[in-house]
Amino acid sequence: MLCRTDTDKHVPSDTQQPDRERLIERVKKLYAMARETDSSPHEAEIALRRCQSLMARFGIQESDLETSDFGARRIDREFRAIPGYVKLLGSAVALLHDCLCVSGRSIEFRGYRVDTEVAGLSYDYLLRSMERSLRQRKSAGLMPPGRAASFDYRVGFAAAVLERCREIDRERRAAEQSADSRSGTAGGALVVRKLEAVRANCAQGLSTRRPSRIRYRDGAAHAAGSDDGTQVSLDAQIGAPGRRGRIAES
Repeated sequence: MLCRTDTDKHVPSDTQQPDRERLIERVKKLYAMARETDSSPHEAEIALRRCQSLMARFGIQESDLETSDFGARRIDREFRAIPGYVKLLGSAVALLHDCLCVSGRSIEFRGYRVDTEVAGLSYDYLLRSMERSLRQRKSAGLMPPGRAASFDYRVGFAAAVLERCREIDRERRAAEQSADSRSGTAGGALVVRKLEAVRANCAQGLSTRRPSRIRYRDGAAHAAGSDDGTQVSLDAQIGAPGRRGRIAES
């Protein structure tokens, strides 16, 4: 259960329309808390997620926070060649948080700084969940032995998460377009405009090649990964109720 911090005392309820300046100051404090070096990782994660949730709910832009600088969050681990499942999982996280996922010897998320920070946390959470689920299946004797089967499991897991994130993204865009239609707004969906700004500022020098298809050999291992990827909880990553899976972060 998420702990309550001092800065949470004046958070407006969903049924109230807060004073915008006070709300912006609230979000600024959350963002600053998340960036403080003396905050615990758990407190920083809570602050970042709460910050993003309030921004999405009340239409607060990065420019409102005066933290509209773009940034990048690199995943620490480096590879001789990026595994396919890492690219799939990175693409899924990028969709959730309106970022670009860039691969080299590692992967990094580029976009608005607050989004890249949350994307990094989300990627770490999903990677830990995937590895934990794989270990549990191996311990229970439900996985074929060998590195190849483990790779195929990870590909299945990451591909299932990516497909769920694509569906979430489609639903989000449709909801925003519907809201624009009802209000008579012609500016286009917020997520589309935001990604246009991210690409304009963060996509210099990036390749636009279509990703190659990732092949697998062990159908049973791939299916097991796909099943677990379908069930992993994305609630904490998108702040939306009703999407809880059976595999939860411990």
